[in-house]
Amino acid sequence: MSLLEGIFEDNEISLKDKVALVTGASSGIGLATAAWLAREGAHLILLARRKEKLEILKQELVKQFASVKIKIIAENICNPNILKILEQEQSLNIDILINNAGLASGRDSVIDLKDEDLIEMMETNVTSLFRLTAAVARNMVEKGSGHIVNLGSIAGHYTYEGGSVYCASKFAVRAFTESLRQEMHDKNVRVSLVSPGMVKTDFSLVRFKGDSKMAEGVYHGVDSLTSADVARLIIKTLKEPAHVNWNEVVILPTVQSPVTYKVKRNF
Repeated sequence: MSLLEGIFEDNEISLKDKVALVTGASSGIGLATAAWLAREGAHLILLARRKEKLEILKQELVKQFASVKIKIIAENICNPNILKILEQEQSLNIDILINNAGLASGRDSVIDLKDEDLIEMMETNVTSLFRLTAAVARNMVEKGSGHIVNLGSIAGHYTYEGGSVYCASKFAVRAFTESLRQEMHDKNVRVSLVSPGMVKTDFSLVRFKGDSKMAEGVYHGVDSLTSADVARLIIKTLKEPAHVNWNEVVILPTVQSPVTYKVKRNF
């Protein structure tokens, strides 16, 4: 027997014909992940608020990956009836859940927090994710297989000024994911957390209420991650052999230091 026997075996899982639900699919990491999943042959359920963007994405993907079936659901994930809507669309019995929908709203200090920002972040990042995951996990356990990937953040490990609620929401997602992983370890359902650092998306544009100048300033001179970088890593997580589970992956730009959030800027 060779010492190298089995080392180079290609034992990745095929994603072909698996059904994946991607939340926040109309832009950023959600859109890039949907594209990568389609490339792998997975059928898609794309959930986001902006119907026109979902329609454009569907057209693009169908044009390039003709065998992939794509369903779009234009709804706010915070809709208290979202589970009923997904049930009616037969979209809870799936193989893969990508919990990508999330946002930051404002950079106020704690003493200046606006109630509407607090509610929006907690409803979107925490409550909605918990609610949807519970329903999907129930079906996966009954079926005996599945993979749930939650999008966390470096902000779920380290806090920063002006990010109290956003950081708290991502700490919550991390804790929830760890608990779910413990509960699923013997049920053939894999649970992973992908926690990116600085990614150049519409994230800051949303945080600063559409102020493009402030949003651009966040990324100015920084060789940030792209949505495709994170999506590529999510696909690798999903394709690992069945006996392998990536509990959490933290991905940062080379120029970003965790803890202090320092970044190297090129001017």
